[in-house]
Amino acid sequence: MVDWKKVFSCMGMSPSDYIKRFVVPVMLLGLAFPIIIQIAAPAIMTGMIRLVLYGVPFFLLLVVVMYPINILELKKGQIDNNIHYYVTHMGVLSTSQMQAVDMLHHLSKNQAYEYLARETEKIYVLMEDWNISFAQACRFIARRTPSDIFSDFLDRFAYAVDSGENVEEFLTREQKVVMNDFDTMYKDALHAIDNIKDIYVSMVMALIFIVAFAILLPVIMGIDSTLLMVGSIFMFVGTEALLVYFAKMRVPKDRIWHTLDIETSSDRAIRTSFPLSILICMIIAVPVMIWSQLPVTIEIALIMTPMALTGRVAAREETKIKRQDDNFASFIRSLGASSGARGGLITESLRQLIYHDFGPLTKNVRELHKRLNTRINKMRSWEFFAAGTGSNLIERFGTIFAEGTHLGGKPEVIGNIIGDNVMEINSLRKLRYSSASSLVGMLYGLTAGIAFTMFLSLVIVGMLGKIFAKASLPEGMDIGISLAAATSMNIGLMTFLLMAMLVGHSFVSSVLIRVVDGGHMFNVYTHFVGMLWISAICAEATIRLAGPMIQMNF
Repeated sequence: MVDWKKVFSCMGMSPSDYIKRFVVPVMLLGLAFPIIIQIAAPAIMTGMIRLVLYGVPFFLLLVVVMYPINILELKKGQIDNNIHYYVTHMGVLSTSQMQAVDMLHHLSKNQAYEYLARETEKIYVLMEDWNISFAQACRFIARRTPSDIFSDFLDRFAYAVDSGENVEEFLTREQKVVMNDFDTMYKDALHAIDNIKDIYVSMVMALIFIVAFAILLPVIMGIDSTLLMVGSIFMFVGTEALLVYFAKMRVPKDRIWHTLDIETSSDRAIRTSFPLSILICMIIAVPVMIWSQLPVTIEIALIMTPMALTGRVAAREETKIKRQDDNFASFIRSLGASSGARGGLITESLRQLIYHDFGPLTKNVRELHKRLNTRINKMRSWEFFAAGTGSNLIERFGTIFAEGTHLGGKPEVIGNIIGDNVMEINSLRKLRYSSASSLVGMLYGLTAGIAFTMFLSLVIVGMLGKIFAKASLPEGMDIGISLAAATSMNIGLMTFLLMAMLVGHSFVSSVLIRVVDGGHMFNVYTHFVGMLWISAICAEATIRLAGPMIQMNF
């Protein structure tokens, strides 16, 4: 059941304003559009076109109803996907004995929290400009925020303040509560991914039969094989793309790569590898297309193979990020404990830690110490540290640690809070990576099955063409097959079209893998090239092995 009070609160307008500004103008346009077409071009108002034009008002009505709901879901997602960082940040700031109102003002300026920052700003404005108490302001926003997790947190916060509970103790305890809520939400999203995988397989199996019929129907009915095949390919790849988009809406919005404006060697390597891969593809394409005697299936896979270079570079850097994320919790705990023992001296503590082994994070820790030791810009030093790792997790939590200690927070408490939450997020990510790994094997097998089925159908049609080209039937005899279509079908063109479909399928499937595991989009080319070669090998094996076997039976 949609809570329209929350919907219009997210949109920042009243229902009457929305009706006057959007609903009425859009519906008037929808009603006027078919009337204008009827007057201006009555000749086209026939058949299916007429039904489509008269359906425009109903479509626009659906749009004006669904648009506010989509806004609500968007804002809810922005809150739910940032709430664990937000509560961690709040708990860290509370260790500096910062007042609640100042804490909210500080968090409201952090644009990384997206709509969560705006909701926090509303609480601050209610307190500062309208002289409403902290507890009342929290409850007011809790009734209007689109996120149930944030609403419950605000209600608990308001009760804690009213009852006189220590804010630092409350926020320290809330770390576990909110992370449990985030854990449940994350696992629900992963369960949705498993359902999407089942839907994807079922849909692709149905589409395989449609394309197979598109290959065989021209022989039976005598229709244009090329037009039917092109339409089937667009439907196949388009349906897969829609399923990938649906999956993207359901997966957890948990970035792996950093969002800073600092370009690192990893960023440059990935950015340089893509045009280099394209250039190598073009260089290979020239001799392959002019002199090669290879089958078209192998030629296409061979031309696209250099794209794996970009994929491998992105995959290598992403693996490094994941390993650094695994080591960050132990590093931040050690830094917090050491700093607490030294009275909050971060640079002195880092001087001792640079001799410890933090795996792939060790080099970045040493560079962080060098930058902090210059005493030029503490926060910028932490940003360069995060950019050097390439990790969004380290970017967010590293900034929180730096802010908290800079404002006088307790380093040992901050280190434990951040370390525990980093470990929780990493454990959830490993479940996500496991789900993506199982998807990889499934998609490779599915790609092989598609190639085998499609080219087997093409082999059968080719055999029928050869048989009927030699057959002579009495005049007027009908055997239920279009001999002209069977003998005139361009097998070479159909092979190229099927391979084009498999190229589209391989790319969309690779994007689905990246959507599920949340990795860099340039990493798609690794699996794209792998699935393309699976398609080419299965296609050639089917043509060369299944063809002679069918011919022997004939």
